[in-house]
Amino acid sequence: MKKQSRSEARRAAFTQIFQMDMHRDDMSLIMDELLAAVPECEDNLGYIQSTVNGVMEHEAELEEIISANLRSGWTISRISKASRAILKLALYEMKYSDDVPPRAAINEAVELAKEYGADDDAKFVNGLLASVYKTSEK
Repeated sequence: MKKQSRSEARRAAFTQIFQMDMHRDDMSLIMDELLAAVPECEDNLGYIQSTVNGVMEHEAELEEIISANLRSGWTISRISKASRAILKLALYEMKYSDDVPPRAAINEAVELAKEYGADDDAKFVNGLLASVYKTSEK
């Protein structure tokens, strides 16, 4: 069996965070289903679980960061569920993962947005995360 890359593990974490919005009470079942469908996830299970749990634990704070960086008149509810999950994942990595450089988290988020989002989602995700990164560097 092929070993899973960090990008693939991040994709798996994204799917868990995306499903968290709808099935929060069933997260252990969702994780079991992920492992059954994609057994190579087991290589990065620690990363996936700690990231998903971290996003859950810090979700209110991550949503505040997203809201604070939206254009005037926008609310977090206007953002697609996929982009919201991608932003939460990237912001969690930028703020709490010592082994993920912020620019790598942003690049990976943009790639996820290209794959799972609508046409303009990658540009939106990049702009919001770049804004957060610039203000955190000051």
